[in-house]
Order: sequence, then C-alpha cells, then structure tokens
Amino acid sequence: MIQVLSWNIQNGEGVDGVISLERIADTIFSMSNPDVICLQEVSRNCKLKDGTQPDQLNQLSNIFKGYEPFFGPAYDVLRPGESQREQFGNIILSKLPVLSRFNHILPQPTDNSFRHMPRQIAEVNVKTQQFTVCIMTTHLEYGSQAQRFAQAKRILDIKDDIDQLSLNPATVQEPGPYAKLERSNKLILCGDFNFESNSSEYDLLTNESHKHVALVDSWSHLNPNKEHAPTCGIFDKKQWPDGAHCRDFAFVSSNLKNNVDSMVVNEETDASDHQPFVISLKDY
Repeated sequence: MIQVLSWNIQNGEGVDGVISLERIADTIFSMSNPDVICLQEVSRNCKLKDGTQPDQLNQLSNIFKGYEPFFGPAYDVLRPGESQREQFGNIILSKLPVLSRFNHILPQPTDNSFRHMPRQIAEVNVKTQQFTVCIMTTHLEYGSQAQRFAQAKRILDIKDDIDQLSLNPATVQEPGPYAKLERSNKLILCGDFNFESNSSEYDLLTNESHKHVALVDSWSHLNPNKEHAPTCGIFDKKQWPDGAHCRDFAFVSSNLKNNVDSMVVNEETDASDHQPFVISLKDY
C-alpha cells in the first residue's frame, strides 16, 4: 500500500493567522505516515503576512527528514531592491525513490479584469514495490474560469504525451538526454484545482472526449452516491463566505482506479484554509 497526502498549506498560515510549518507537519503525521507528500502554496523569499520572507523549501526539507524534496516554482524572479530570488509554487516530498522529475508551466491567458499569477504542475515518477507511478500536484488559477479551463486542457495534453511515450519509448541505449527516461502512465494528479465537481473544468478532466482519455475522481470512484467531503471553507469564513465545499481532488488514470483503496479528508484541522487528504493505493 502507498499513501499520498495532498494539502494546500497557504504558506503554513492557519485560520488563526499564525504561520507554522511545524504545525503543518504535526497535522500530517497525526493523519498518517505518507510515502509522498504534495503541498501547494509553498514560497521562497516571498513576503508573508507576518512580514517574514522565509525559504520554505529549506524549512520543509529540515522538518521532513527522510523525504527527498522536489520544488516546482511557478515563477522565479528577482524583485527590485532584493538580494534573494522570489519563488512560489508546489512541492513534492517523497520517501520512495524518485526516478525522474519534471516541472510544467501552465497557460495563463491574459485578462486584466482580475488578478492572477503563474501556475505550474510538479511531477515525479516514483518506484513502488511493484511498479512506477507518476505523481503530479498542482494549484490552478482562482480568479479566472477561462484560465482554469485552459490549464485543465494542458493537464490532459501532458497526460496524453505520457501515454504516447509509454507506447513509443526512446530506444537510444547511450547515456544522456536522448536515453529513455522513467515516466509512468499510471498517474495520480492531486492538488487545489479551484473548481467544484459541477464545473466545466471538472467535466473536461473526467469525461471521455474524441481526443483525451478521462481521469478518474478517486472520491467519486470510492463513493459514487456520496457528496465530496469539504476541503475548504469549514473554518475560514472570511475567505470562503459560501461555507464548506470541495475544490481539492485526487484524480487517477483509468489504469490505476482499481488500485485506489481509500481517500480520507481531515475535516478537523484549521492549520490552513484548506483541508489535507490522504489517498491510499494498492501497489500490486
């Protein structure tokens, strides 16, 4: 059995306004001892609400001993007057061997009617006891449905590329960039998608089309007649005045859906404005 935890940690800021990555770690380990941890909203040298500019990649690396960190910045800039580069994105921490990793920048169709930021997907390919699995985590745009839809389309294009590469792998035997890279078509995609299950973006990812093979929503697969457990809005009523609802998902490729054993959402913690969840999969 392998366990993957996903959580939008809001830079470690709880509903009480306190920023604490140690509290994030304590919450995670109170839930399980996950093999892979996927965190969204992780910053390096960004000015946070408490006035600090921490390197959260360094902090998380020190907190999660025994995990190898893979940070995926959505942007990397040097602000005027600053000596340290600013980055913001998603991180994957793995106890399992990581055979390869990739960073995907998502489309950002421009529209000056709302604020928006660059978005990305972090991808690692990890070795379990029986097979290699591709794990991705992302955080889609909040303010624009048009951007989210374009980003969901890009996710499917990336998945299609992986599927085609699995059918037509590199045959070069020499070492170097032309040699085969380990990349599995057994896919877990988790994160904060900023859409709900009745949205067109959700429908795009989960319904078959003439071009794309659909992804499977793990929660709905396990609970076909049950509403999604809420993943935000339980405690933070200021940011989420509409109350508790789900916008964080764990999608899997169809060739992995029968391996999905459970998905548990922690609805008790207020260490972030979102709730963490753990998905467990049989690796046989």
